Amino acid sequence: MGWFSRLFGRTEASATSNAPQPEATAPPINRAQHMAASAADNPIQSPLQDQIGRAGPAENFAKRVLSLDAHQGLVVGVLGPWGSGKTSFVNLARAHFESSSVPVLDFNPWMFSGAEQLVESFFSELSAQLKLKPGLAEVGKSLEEYGDIFSNLTWLPVVGPWIERGQDLAKLVGGVLQRKKEGAAGQRAKVDNALRELSRPVIVILDDIDRLNTTEIRDIFRLVRLTANFPNIIYVLAFDRKRVEDALSEQGIPGRAYLEKILQIGFDLPSVPNHVLNQQIFDCLNAELDGLPVGQTLDHKVWPDIFMEVIKPLITNMRDVRRYTAAVGGTVRSLDTQVALADVLALEAVRVFRPGV
Repeated sequence: MGWFSRLFGRTEASATSNAPQPEATAPPINRAQHMAASAADNPIQSPLQDQIGRAGPAENFAKRVLSLDAHQGLVVGVLGPWGSGKTSFVNLARAHFESSSVPVLDFNPWMFSGAEQLVESFFSELSAQLKLKPGLAEVGKSLEEYGDIFSNLTWLPVVGPWIERGQDLAKLVGGVLQRKKEGAAGQRAKVDNALRELSRPVIVILDDIDRLNTTEIRDIFRLVRLTANFPNIIYVLAFDRKRVEDALSEQGIPGRAYLEKILQIGFDLPSVPNHVLNQQIFDCLNAELDGLPVGQTLDHKVWPDIFMEVIKPLITNMRDVRRYTAAVGGTVRSLDTQVALADVLALEAVRVFRPGV
């Protein structure tokens, strides 16, 4: 590691010398990984990328979920504010699900809008993914037929004589209409029977729910409530509790009461310990500012105060760390040595997190 890394290591120690800190458990950040992650704010995909000690809690979470009785369905929430690392946590849990030979399906609600399209797409997406899983093709087919009940025929360009000239299409439409006549109860029974035969549950992940608008959030939770008691289906929903509760509140009925009727378990994402977050800030700055001109220096006297009083209070999670350090890298290089490095680091924190100032 270069002189800049050693410099930040010393200043971090001096900034926290009055209170002994436990040793950080996260490994030093890899420069190439940091640059790729900060550019796109990407969540991590595997335990090998875990920098803040979440792999252990995620594995425990996955084991807990798989230990629960899912014969009548199960809905689990991973709860945390924006930027707290919900997607990364879910990805870490996914690794354990998959290593336990549990099928994992994904549904991205961002790709669809409107209650009708959402429901229709939900069943078609999940059935398509099930058909690709070994031994689950029949379940996928049953789910697809059940979803047909909730779709309509508005996709047909012409209804009438045109259908008569398309024999294959006429058979398809006839099959859909026949299933609609059988009713939702009959098709639902077929899906239930197919799912009960499974030797292991199926995990369905719905992420980024809190980024939807209020109407879309309500539609998603109506959809989950509609299908929550499918046997051997475990929903893992990742969202910001406050945002979702606000969206579900209406006519004097608190959103929390509605949410509690759907969620069997809510797992609140643990906050990143202060000493780990501090270390991540320094490691990311080291990676971002590695190779600065020899003439660039950091004022040892003012840096501890600037970090503790200006920068640290503005950074609360790993998304903040990535946003800040990515901005700092470009600004420092643009200014070269025209402005003192400590001042640039302070001003960039204010610019990024308090743009109104």
